[in-house]
Amino acid sequence: MKKLILAVALVLALALPALAANPFVDVPLNHWAYDAVQSLAAKGIIVGYPDGTFGGNRALTRYEFAMAIARAVGYLEQKIDEAGYATQEDIATLEKLVQEFADELKQLGLTVDDLKKALGEQSAAIKALEDRVAALEKYAEPVKVTGEFDVTYTAYAPTASGKTDAKLSDETTLNIVATINDYTTAGVELKITDTLNTPSVSADNFFIDYKKDEWYIRVGDIDQPKVDLGLVLGEYQPDDDDDLSYEGIYVVYAPEDSDITWKMYADVNEFYSLRLEWEKVALGVTWMPEGASLYNANSDLIVSASGWTDFDESDVTLKLEGAYGVLSGSYGVAGEVNIKASEDITLTLDGHYITAGFTPAASAASPSAFNADELGFGVAATFDLSAEDSAEKWTLDLEYDYAQAISSGARTKNEVSGTVTYIPEDAAKDVPEITYEGTEEKGVVKVTYDLLTSGITLYGAYLNYPLDLDSEENAAYLSVGAEYNMATQGITAVGQFKYQWLDKGTTATLEARYDSVTPSGVPPYSVLAQLDWDMAENTTLTLSYELNTFDAGDDFGQGNIVDAAGTITAELTVSF
Repeated sequence: MKKLILAVALVLALALPALAANPFVDVPLNHWAYDAVQSLAAKGIIVGYPDGTFGGNRALTRYEFAMAIARAVGYLEQKIDEAGYATQEDIATLEKLVQEFADELKQLGLTVDDLKKALGEQSAAIKALEDRVAALEKYAEPVKVTGEFDVTYTAYAPTASGKTDAKLSDETTLNIVATINDYTTAGVELKITDTLNTPSVSADNFFIDYKKDEWYIRVGDIDQPKVDLGLVLGEYQPDDDDDLSYEGIYVVYAPEDSDITWKMYADVNEFYSLRLEWEKVALGVTWMPEGASLYNANSDLIVSASGWTDFDESDVTLKLEGAYGVLSGSYGVAGEVNIKASEDITLTLDGHYITAGFTPAASAASPSAFNADELGFGVAATFDLSAEDSAEKWTLDLEYDYAQAISSGARTKNEVSGTVTYIPEDAAKDVPEITYEGTEEKGVVKVTYDLLTSGITLYGAYLNYPLDLDSEENAAYLSVGAEYNMATQGITAVGQFKYQWLDKGTTATLEARYDSVTPSGVPPYSVLAQLDWDMAENTTLTLSYELNTFDAGDDFGQGNIVDAAGTITAELTVSF
């Protein structure tokens, strides 16, 4: 029976089934193998028995199977004559079968040499054809669409100012990426909102990418790290720290026969920058129009240079950057030194001097990571306090930052801080069971002292402490965080409990917040109850109720209670 199935699979690989009448009385139209048997008979590869039956439950002899192979070879030769090709897979399969049944086929007058003579000359053409087909298939459907459908019901009980009416809102995000060829891709994000009420459509994150040989070109939304220390091109429209994000053009040209790399950055009406990089040195020229036209009254040409060295792979790294405004006469310099003092101690020293009117810092676009008219420096040290024989990780981070206005001498920053971070053994080893949504278990204590105001801020948190449930199907975590600000006498605190039904894809969250300083009439407490249910693949339902709105800060335990509304939310999200 296995040999019969193999024969069926062999011939199915040769061509699509042909349409013909049912030749065998013992193979009904609703039989699972009807199409295959009909196709084999239509091609003359099987002929059945004299009584008009197929004999599907009968064992196949080697001679009968050899006969089927011989007919298949004949069919393939005919297709080659008619169409000029057969697939490489067809040929390889037949060669193996002919080798296996060589003795039986020889009695039928068919040898391996006959097969090679008939098919072997086709190999190169077959390979070229299959390569071409693969390329066509790759670009047959070049557009890939991913995205998310989201619908949210919101109601308020009790209500608050601006939070009275229940509403049903929706948002659809479509991320469209087209692979044009081996070198070019393009994409855009479409956002459709409020189709249930007043529909609106917007587009964002448009891009065209081209990468071939020594060229890389991107046009559209560009998001990349700051250039050098960020003196000229640093935190521009940042989404994250040290993020250079703009809509424009980014070009890299790196010829193979040269050690020089050319780069261009351009955001229309904001900056046009050309940069030359050679080993550890870079030179740049940046034009800043400072207006809608290419040249305006406050336009400036910035000439910059930067370099870095590790002093022959030593434990010291030095980075320097300087820039001069040719038309404004302003300038800025910045430097940074990193020192690996020992296996457990790392030091960082940084400083900058930026004159008033330095265009990258003072202009409306302000792509510089620094402030104009400022002298500043900082010292940071990281100490690894972990014991040598322990997998637990303890670190101490100390920082001091100082800045003052050059023109007046007034201090603008004078702050010292210290942070102790603890990561337990399992979290340090990345044991997945003790994390929640990729967040590791850890403890943090931070003290900040502002010498300008004599203000002290204390912050502490312990995140994702796993509770021992003695169960592989469920998991639970506790997190707590609190901050005290001496200047405002404010205390905020957050406690969170999460319980997961792992086999059901469900998570329950209960969160309590406290804020000692709230607007008039707003209670100092807030509560959130939330249920997240993965209903199916890429389908999530979230139900929540929040009493007294809490505006969370950057770190867990930070934030403020802003009103006394009770918010009921039901959100269904489908991603693809």
